[in-house]
Amino acid sequence: MKVLVELANKAREVSGVRIYKRNVEAVLSAVLKSGDFWEIVDMSSLPVPAAAGIVKVLIDEGILFIDDEENIKLTQKGFDFVRELGIETFEDHLCKACEGRGVPFYADIELYREFLQLTKDRPKAIRDYDQGSVTPETTISRVLFMDSRGDLRNKDIIVLGAEDDLTGLAIALTRKAKSVLVIDIDKRLIDFDNQIFKELGIDNARAMVWDLRNPLPKDILGNFDVFVSDPPETLPAFRAFIGRGIATLREEGGVGYFGLTLRDSSVFRWRDFQISLTSEFGVAITDVVQNFNHYITWDYHSETKAAELAPVKREPKTIWYKSAWYRIEALPGFKRWNEPISDDVFYLDEEGSTT
Repeated sequence: MKVLVELANKAREVSGVRIYKRNVEAVLSAVLKSGDFWEIVDMSSLPVPAAAGIVKVLIDEGILFIDDEENIKLTQKGFDFVRELGIETFEDHLCKACEGRGVPFYADIELYREFLQLTKDRPKAIRDYDQGSVTPETTISRVLFMDSRGDLRNKDIIVLGAEDDLTGLAIALTRKAKSVLVIDIDKRLIDFDNQIFKELGIDNARAMVWDLRNPLPKDILGNFDVFVSDPPETLPAFRAFIGRGIATLREEGGVGYFGLTLRDSSVFRWRDFQISLTSEFGVAITDVVQNFNHYITWDYHSETKAAELAPVKREPKTIWYKSAWYRIEALPGFKRWNEPISDDVFYLDEEGSTT
């Protein structure tokens, strides 16, 4: 397998991101199943720059080629190569009904239908705030997952800067939370939520405009049982946003939910995130459901670094951007953080590419 190590090293030089042998195997395995670059990124669970770098190196080595319809395929040399190394495609044995989440959105079909009806004219995701909306099925599954873990009924819940998915609205629609507060910088989303809360008479839910780069007001600190967020995935940004969420928790046993993706972060970065959670903030990671969150390809995809790096110009045809659903729980002595956040933490790094 020395040849895979050599290919990984070449791909690392090309992409500027950390790559090792398993990543090359994953891309080759994915190519056996699909020629669509974005599906290859999805199946290999790699940051776009890493997948693009590996594909480029494999093309240079005569193992892959791109046909006239922009499908990525194995050459005859490539077929011989994967056969010699014993690389095969994988079978997806995950539950199709729940899309691998373990919680089917239709478990509360009335909530799902109400959510669809109320959000048919929802504000579109825009690049200004690094937005990307998940599918309605994902949003409802999030709420049902929270309920299954005892984190919904009679809980004070805050949603921090992630309302492009309308998770706060969905939580409020259950009428099961004690209170719901939605905070987001996008006034369009705040007005949208508040209008629905008013029309439906949901008086225990409210939404307010707030730039999370600014410290949270004192009346929000330490007053919630559960927070939901969707942090940017540079390490400084992650630490800042999750620290902000933890600052809202009332006491030990408080819970946080957020998404992390392998499309903008590597497993190396995940290790850094997890060390920060457990060692710095004093929380335990209780659940990680891979590929729980399915994102609708955003309208500004063609303007992103990901589109620029891709070896093909064809845009995604299916959902390819997915993230894991994390649940954390605050332990005795957990640390709150509520300092100003510098603009620097929002910048893309070598692994991120979708803003």
